[in-house]
Amino acid sequence: MEKELAEQEYLVYNFKWKELKGEWQKQDVIGHKFYEEVNRMVLYKADGGIFEIPCWNDHYSDLGEDWADKVRKQVEEEKQQQLKEEELGNTTTDAGS
Repeated sequence: MEKELAEQEYLVYNFKWKELKGEWQKQDVIGHKFYEEVNRMVLYKADGGIFEIPCWNDHYSDLGEDWADKVRKQVEEEKQQQLKEEELGNTTTDAGS
């Protein structure tokens, strides 16, 4: 395949965490997910890698404005996508009448 596929743009934000009595640490990430069954936080890095934090229940986190902006942009993009899909669905249904 050639460069037909457009590169997906990820919004990067700072994920800050610390152990109960530890120092704050930070990692630039494009996403994070808590795996409750193994008590582990997984951070997804922009380079495609991951960073795992074990024993997550023994940590604090601090997500700032950059994370909130990412969430707002994602919600807006999802709304726009849903509207496009609904418009396509209405066009298909109208044409078949």
